[in-house]
Amino acid sequence: FEHLGGYELESNARKILSGLGFKVTDFERPCSEFSGGWQMRIALAKLFLRHPDLLLLDEPTNHLDLESVQWLRGFIANYDGAVLIVSHDRAFMDACVDHVAALENRRVTTYTGNYSSYLKQREDNLEQMRAKRAAQERDIAHMQVFVDKFRYKPTKAAQAQERIRKIEQIKKELVILPEGHKHIDFKFPDPPRSGDMVVGLEGVSKSYGNKHIYSDIDLKLYRGEHVALVGPNGAGKSTLMKILAGLEPPTTGTRDLGTNVGVAYYAQHALEGMTESNTVLQEIDTVTPKWTVPQQRSLLGAFLFSDNDSIEKQVRVLSGGEKARLALAKMLVAPEALLCLDEPTNHLDIDSVDMLENALQNFPGTIVLISHDEHLVRAVANRVIDIRDGKVTVYDGDYDYYLYKREDLAARAAAEAAGESAPTAAKPASAAQASAPAAAPKPVEGKKTKEQKRAEAQARAALNKKLKGVRNQLKKIEAELDKKRARYDELMELMASEELYADQDKFNAALGEYNGLKQELPKLED
Repeated sequence: FEHLGGYELESNARKILSGLGFKVTDFERPCSEFSGGWQMRIALAKLFLRHPDLLLLDEPTNHLDLESVQWLRGFIANYDGAVLIVSHDRAFMDACVDHVAALENRRVTTYTGNYSSYLKQREDNLEQMRAKRAAQERDIAHMQVFVDKFRYKPTKAAQAQERIRKIEQIKKELVILPEGHKHIDFKFPDPPRSGDMVVGLEGVSKSYGNKHIYSDIDLKLYRGEHVALVGPNGAGKSTLMKILAGLEPPTTGTRDLGTNVGVAYYAQHALEGMTESNTVLQEIDTVTPKWTVPQQRSLLGAFLFSDNDSIEKQVRVLSGGEKARLALAKMLVAPEALLCLDEPTNHLDIDSVDMLENALQNFPGTIVLISHDEHLVRAVANRVIDIRDGKVTVYDGDYDYYLYKREDLAARAAAEAAGESAPTAAKPASAAQASAPAAAPKPVEGKKTKEQKRAEAQARAALNKKLKGVRNQLKKIEAELDKKRARYDELMELMASEELYADQDKFNAALGEYNGLKQELPKLED
């Protein structure tokens, strides 16, 4: 019993459940009381507790909040079994995978390193493949000229036949280039011009029966702000978004919508509001009745419905990802001044997330976003609202600023608890600013105020100071990596030569060095 970990079972279960966002009070509740997203977490917890030799995880981050994703990264990175993951979350993959298997042209190519390393290696490989393909095509064209000229000339017929055989051989060995990642730029229409203040909450509180979520929220969102709602699951992020969108009434307090502000709300249920019998083209026609078919096809192409087969599919046979892309296309084709997006990347692949990220970055209206995808939040958000323990805290900066302030405040709290003076640090904004749920200073024409810009500049300076040592270390590693990669390529060529193979001692020395580099390169890449 001890050998099988019987005495540690309950403490391990508690550790895993806490990491996945469950509260201690949830541990004794029946599973049937939890929603679908929490049921997925329970299934994950059961898998992790069994500690199998092989874990197969298909989009494991889809029903997690940002904090649970961070816990899962650490869990996977330190897992002593094998793990195979399908994921669209680039930051997650960068943190916890050491190999990438790319499925392209009906083949699987495995790369050593994380996702960012895979992108670089893939591009390097593509360059080599393009060069080889171009050389093969040049050889074919050169020999074809000879064949066309001398095929029927008796004195040259044998040479022409020989070249025909060579052409056929090269065609059999012709390098097949993988399809590039699909990326289509599409300029989405601007939303109708709204007033500076887009939506405001005053004295808002929310309760469900005896369950109190939060109280006395004062909040104003302005034109051009891209706001990320962060915090643990169950803290009330989706509820606050629904109140801002006007879909959920506050228990007390008021919600004011600005001048000429329309609201568009996207969540998983948006996938259900489509006509099952419609084709993709017919469904998009419901929101673009005055567009020409080429314009509609161009829009659908931006959402990766690029060929006739895909746009003629009926909605009922679309996959979860295809339905999500279609629902987003319908929303962004005629966007409102206020976009509320609850986990928009669930069921999307990386190409689709890229397209959505570009669309949101360039959106001139106001966005309220909930997402577990750190890469998307970091790219889009210029203001962060943290919701936890019944409190709503506004951070007037991007996601990196939010992380810096959270760490700074945690360090101060720990120092005060230990009876020490708070550590001095560069102050991007005062602690009072960071902890008070006060409205942001009103920006002119949706732009950032001087206070916001100064706070962000101070945060960047503090972060740069903090990261200086890491950057220097990174430069040294990159220089060493370049040197060893070059030697690795050199050895690959050397070992293919017959001269080296004939000299057993030299070959063994080269093989030993090659095997050593094979071990070192992945470590340096990590």
